[in-house]
Amino acid sequence: MRHGTASAAGEARRVWAVCAFLFVAVVVVFGQTLAHPLLVYDDSVFVTDNPRVTAGLTFEGLRWAIADGPFGEWYPLAMLSHMLDCQLFGLNAWGHHLTNVLLHAGTSIGLFLVWRRFTGAHWQSALVATLFAVHPQHVESVAWVAERRDVLSGLFFVLTLAAYFSYAGHGRTPARFALVVTLFALGLLAKPMLITVPPLLLLLDYWPLRRFGMAELAAASDHSARSSLRRLLVEKLPLVLLAVVVALVTLRTHAAGHLPLSWPVRLGNAAVSAVAYIGQAFYPAHLAAFYPIPPGGPPRWQVAVALAILAALTTAAIVGRRRFPEWFVGWFWYLGMLTPVLGIVDAAPHARADRYAYLPSIGLYIIVARSAARLAAAAPRYRTTIAACAVASVVVLAICAAGQTALWRDDLTLWQHAVDVTRDNGKAEFGLAHALARQGRFDEAIAHYRLAEEHPVDSAPFSNLGVLYAQQGRFDQAISEYRRALTVEEPVYATHLNLALALLAERQFDEAAAHFGRAIELHPRAVEAHCGLGHLLLRSQRLAEARAEFAATVALQPDSAPGHDGLADVLLNAGDVEAAIHSAETALAADPRFVRAHVTLARALTAAGHSAEATAHYRQALALDPTNPIARRNLDALSATRR
Repeated sequence: MRHGTASAAGEARRVWAVCAFLFVAVVVVFGQTLAHPLLVYDDSVFVTDNPRVTAGLTFEGLRWAIADGPFGEWYPLAMLSHMLDCQLFGLNAWGHHLTNVLLHAGTSIGLFLVWRRFTGAHWQSALVATLFAVHPQHVESVAWVAERRDVLSGLFFVLTLAAYFSYAGHGRTPARFALVVTLFALGLLAKPMLITVPPLLLLLDYWPLRRFGMAELAAASDHSARSSLRRLLVEKLPLVLLAVVVALVTLRTHAAGHLPLSWPVRLGNAAVSAVAYIGQAFYPAHLAAFYPIPPGGPPRWQVAVALAILAALTTAAIVGRRRFPEWFVGWFWYLGMLTPVLGIVDAAPHARADRYAYLPSIGLYIIVARSAARLAAAAPRYRTTIAACAVASVVVLAICAAGQTALWRDDLTLWQHAVDVTRDNGKAEFGLAHALARQGRFDEAIAHYRLAEEHPVDSAPFSNLGVLYAQQGRFDQAISEYRRALTVEEPVYATHLNLALALLAERQFDEAAAHFGRAIELHPRAVEAHCGLGHLLLRSQRLAEARAEFAATVALQPDSAPGHDGLADVLLNAGDVEAAIHSAETALAADPRFVRAHVTLARALTAAGHSAEATAHYRQALALDPTNPIARRNLDALSATRR
């Protein structure tokens, strides 16, 4: 009895030691992200510039996360986790990064515990989890706050596997299966990529659970084997139904948002990417935030070689499934979980993305760990050498992952690296240009925007270059860029809006009105378009129509300072001075630093005969914007009148 107790205590210490090691390894590699800011690259869409998220946990935020989501895409649980972070940490970046690090650590530890329970192999499971914890391929998923989807769905993935082991190995009760379904559903709500879990569970039934023996997977000659397989398939139906529903929702909500790709390009890229992920798993060099698809797709020879490699590995896994079941399960774990994100469904403009390997790569780690164990068993004299190689590999991977994580410290570093390690990468050139523009390095930014336009994945390089020109007052060049953007990708709300504003600045009113109208068609609740159209109509003295647009603006956004100011301007032009004063004061209550509202209120106060108050607001306008010509001219005129 004492021996058994001592053995159990020793086993528990070994488990705790591995768990502690995994936690420390994750912190050592990824802890540096706590000093990183939130990026402009999608962190702005998911967190910093998203008022529904920055407001914290609210009923409106919950409704939006379920019904709409960022980009119109569906990650409700991930978005709620961002809201919770804002509730707890505000926009302090360290808190958001901390959550990602802790979730990845939890997933790594959970993977070790779960795979150990599945196989009973302590050190093999530790190696699988350690490779997962420190692999450079996973940096994007952990260091990028916007990829909360990966680390959150990863945690629910391993929890689903743990619940399934409990169900399959310790009593198939409805309560245990309900827990499997619940955890799987939560994982899907974090990221729909988990739709491949039901067939993965069937693989685990084959090995290591051995729930239907070593019979043939299809057309089994043994009746009991066929019956067992049929029962296992029926058992997965609730999970399959959930996966199908989520897949349909995902297909409905995930717009392509880039130039369309033909079927041959997509299929060829899928084959090449599936092999490329394997190459990066064993040699994680030249990792980038974006991998472009070559013009016209990958070369045919690459596609042919990739298809040959995939066919050979698949054939070997099937033929050797009895003797090497870990190869069979590991290979189809990798290939099956990767299939939804290989770009066969045209949902992304890139060739591949490191984040897509987050969970599929576990299948490769299982093959590596089990093969190392088989080799050590077959050649006991080399066990120490094999163990040393494993340790050395982990150390090298951790060092590389730490270096890769450092590249995510800001947008400029991230995109400069992507430009350096890839070719003809329009997206990386665009990201670099945008980062340079934010630093005021406009000439460099323009040069990289031009390079991005040579290999566009969408209209963004043209649109953003137009914005940069507009900020510099070069409206004719801005208009040219916006028009080019619309030839690349027509139904883009922001492009129509920006073109309308540039045309308005150039006094091309009729065409500006048309583009404001198109922007409103694309985004009826967009206050900027309503407000812009209101100002255009005001310039044309179409006061009733202008008032309707400003009224729509404040109805959609009651605290819109530009909307209330525009309404004040209309009322002042219509002679309703008191109402104009009230609207201008409402605008300033919403934004006390809004220069235009100070000027509008001063004009209204002047019309009402309140010269002293008008003077004060003109002076406040000039304090905020010393170059404002209207405030300067009107203040001088008012001062001359008072003298």
